[in-house]
Amino acid sequence: MYLRRQFLEHIAQTSEIPQGFEIDHAEGCNLYHRNGERYLDLISGFGVNNIGHSIPTVINAIKRQSEKYLHTNVYGEHAQNPQIELGAFLSSLLPVSLNSYYFLNSGSECVDAAIKLVRLATGRSEIVVCRNAYHGSTIGAESIRSDEEHKSAFRPLLPGIRFIHFNDESDLQFITSKTAAVVTEVVQAEAGVKTADAQYWKLLKSKCEQHNALLVLDEIQTGIGRTGKLFAFQHYDILPDVLLSGKALGAGMPLAAMICSRELMSSYNRKLPLGYITTFGGHPVSCAAGLAGLKYLIENKLMNELEAKADLVKRNLINPKIKNIRNCGLFMAIELDSADLVMKWISQLFSAKILAESFLFCPTALRIAPPLIINEMELIEACKEINLIH
Repeated sequence: MYLRRQFLEHIAQTSEIPQGFEIDHAEGCNLYHRNGERYLDLISGFGVNNIGHSIPTVINAIKRQSEKYLHTNVYGEHAQNPQIELGAFLSSLLPVSLNSYYFLNSGSECVDAAIKLVRLATGRSEIVVCRNAYHGSTIGAESIRSDEEHKSAFRPLLPGIRFIHFNDESDLQFITSKTAAVVTEVVQAEAGVKTADAQYWKLLKSKCEQHNALLVLDEIQTGIGRTGKLFAFQHYDILPDVLLSGKALGAGMPLAAMICSRELMSSYNRKLPLGYITTFGGHPVSCAAGLAGLKYLIENKLMNELEAKADLVKRNLINPKIKNIRNCGLFMAIELDSADLVMKWISQLFSAKILAESFLFCPTALRIAPPLIINEMELIEACKEINLIH
C-alpha cells in the first residue's frame, strides 16, 4: 500500500483510475507482482515487448554497452558502433531504397520528424492522413489525429491536414499536387486491427507517384515481427518513401527510427542543416538492445509461427459473446460489440491474472497482442479464462 500511495503522490497519472500494477520483475510472457503473483502478458507493453521480457541476449547487450559508454554527443555527430551495426543489419532485411536511418527516442518523435522531412523535401505543406489512426501525442502527431473531440483542447494545431477514409479508393482523389505526403498505418492498430485490400495499396502508391507526393508508412506498432513479417508493408506489393519504426525496435528500450533513402534523408543536411536535432536519439544502449532483439527475432524464426498461433486462439475461443475475431499475425481484435463488455472482460481477466486491453478507436473490441514467444500452453490458458467470462 505504501508503494501505491507514493505512486499516486509523485508519479503523473494519465487517467483518473490508473491500474497501478506493482511490478517486481518480468520474464518471458509473464509479469510478476510485488506479492509474487504471476500475470500472463497479452499486450506486450502495447507492442514494445514483441520478443518477450528479460531476454538474456538483450540484457547482456545492454550490460556490455553500458560498460563501454553511454551518451557522448547529440545524435549524428559521433560515429557510434551500436547505431552503425543496427542500421546495417536493418538494411540487410529491407528493400535497398530504405538505407538511411534517423534514430530517435519514440514513435511520436518519428512522426514529427517525418512531417518536417516531407515538407522540407517537397516544398509543400499538405499532409493527407487516414481517419481513426493514432500516430502519437506530440503536437505534430496530434495534428494528424482525426478524433476532433480529443484534439480540440490543443488547438491551434498544424494547418494543412486533410483526412481520408482508410481502404476507400474514392478518397484517393484528395491526394493532389498540393500534397507533401500521405501518412498512414498499414494495419490500423487503434481502429481495432483493420487492414486494407491489396488493390488499395497499389492505387494509393500510384496516386502518390502521379502527384510526386511521398508515402509515409507508420509501422511503429506493427513493425518488428508483429504481423508475421518484419514490417506489415511486406505483405503487400508496396514500397514506402519513408518508413517509421518504434516500440519493439528497442527490444524494451526507448528507440525509434525514421527510415528512407539517403537522397531523401539528405534534405535535412543539405536544404536546412540542423533541420531536426535530437539529443538522446539513437542512444547507444538502446541501439545495442535493438540489435540484439532483432537478431533474436530472426534467429529464432519467431515470425514463422504467428499465423499458427493466431489460428490456435481462434479455434479455442468459444465464448458466445464473441462476435468476430480480426487479426494480422499475432495482433488480434476480439469484437464484442459493447464497450462496457470490453471493460468488464479486461477487469475479469485481470482478476484471473491475465493482462489484456482495449483500442482507442474501437472500444467494442478486446486487444490481444502477446509477446511473439508465447507458447501453445500459455495461449490455451488465456483462451480458457476468456471462455469462462460470463
